Amino acid sequence: MKAAFVSALFGVLAAAGAVTAAPASAASSGWDYISLPTWLGNCPGGGSVQYLQVMVGDTWSGGDAGDDLVYAKVVIGQNQTVVAEGLCYKGTQSYWGPASSQTIHPTRSGQTWWVGPAGVSHN
Repeated sequence: MKAAFVSALFGVLAAAGAVTAAPASAASSGWDYISLPTWLGNCPGGGSVQYLQVMVGDTWSGGDAGDDLVYAKVVIGQNQTVVAEGLCYKGTQSYWGPASSQTIHPTRSGQTWWVGPAGVSHN
């Protein structure tokens, strides 16, 4: 049930991103880090993110295991929606944290974006 909801959410946001995206020739692409830290509400209940799924704009950025970070393709100088969800671990328990949707505006390649249900921050 939860997997179906997340899949549907990613599908809807991908469709929305495809409708609102600017032409590819109008902007340059880059690569930024997307992180799901616990301090932004990604693992209520005291766990930590050990696997995450991330989508930036209309591009699936994939998942990554072992930490709370992915290296994602972004469009420099444009607002993009980041949809993300982390698999949290606390001892021997695992659970999905809340899915979140936040807007980022990359200004250069190599930035780090911290996203979660409680907001977004960057360096």
